[in-house]
Amino acid sequence: MNRHQPDRQFSYMDTPERRVLSLEGDGVACIPVLGYDRYRKNWGEPPLHVHKGCIEVSLCLRGDLMAEADGRMYPFRPGTVLVCGTKAVHRIRAYPKGMSKYWFLFRMPLRGHSVLDLPPAEADALVGALTHLPDGTFGVTEDVKRLFNILFKLYDELPRGTTMRRLRIRSAVLALLLAVVDAATVPARDRAEVRLERLVRRMEDHPEESYPLDRVAEEMGFSPSNLLVRFKRLTGLPLHAFLLNRRIDRAKELMSDGMSVAAAAHRLGFSSGQHFSRHFKAITGLAPRDWKGGEQAALRHTLGVTPTSRLNVLDR
Repeated sequence: MNRHQPDRQFSYMDTPERRVLSLEGDGVACIPVLGYDRYRKNWGEPPLHVHKGCIEVSLCLRGDLMAEADGRMYPFRPGTVLVCGTKAVHRIRAYPKGMSKYWFLFRMPLRGHSVLDLPPAEADALVGALTHLPDGTFGVTEDVKRLFNILFKLYDELPRGTTMRRLRIRSAVLALLLAVVDAATVPARDRAEVRLERLVRRMEDHPEESYPLDRVAEEMGFSPSNLLVRFKRLTGLPLHAFLLNRRIDRAKELMSDGMSVAAAAHRLGFSSGQHFSRHFKAITGLAPRDWKGGEQAALRHTLGVTPTSRLNVLDR
């Protein structure tokens, strides 16, 4: 190996910008490095390197990056995984300010050694699947990101040296490895559809959140214009109109449960009561207070309770 392609040895560290951790102390010998990079300033171009006997798997979280591996260039954008094999000479071409990524090294086991205490046949199947991961980049579902989050959470929060910590970390590593293997087998078009469907469900469940177009597009690995086209094709509505309709639906739910108009407007992120009322009336044909009054009247009618009869019941 020439001097421009060194076997990269990492210095373990745990700083706000760079976490380089080992899971070997937690009984996971196959993960000598678990990493998280979040740079607050621009960094220069790193040297080409190779991790002898290890597969490197990285998940881009933020930043428009470019990877180089064995002389080929791969766009490495949010929502994609980069795989570099045991002999791949590679690097990320630059680390711009604001970029972030998760990554780990998987150490190939020696002959006759198990992985994660799995039975031999299962260990062989897992190692075989990881060995045949495609070099370069491919898209992933939210499971891979979620499992990275879980693994770091377990590392940080579970008491060290306990049997339960070792068990949970080993289980999380296995789930992450399988999720990466599964993601590599999903056709690119299907992965894009899965990401869109997850976004729609998230907006349905949490309409109170903010969804800036540029940020959402970057997280999902789309250009803003591509995201808008795909979103409307899937839902039949532009992204902003879909979110606005879902917020009005949630406002109805909140007001039906007794929340005031002002509180519902604030909860759902409307800039003012007037702003909320204008959009509510445009979609429902009624002002929020008129709609709420009609709902209460309908409820009393359904229960067979008029305001007078209700008072009489309470007085008995």
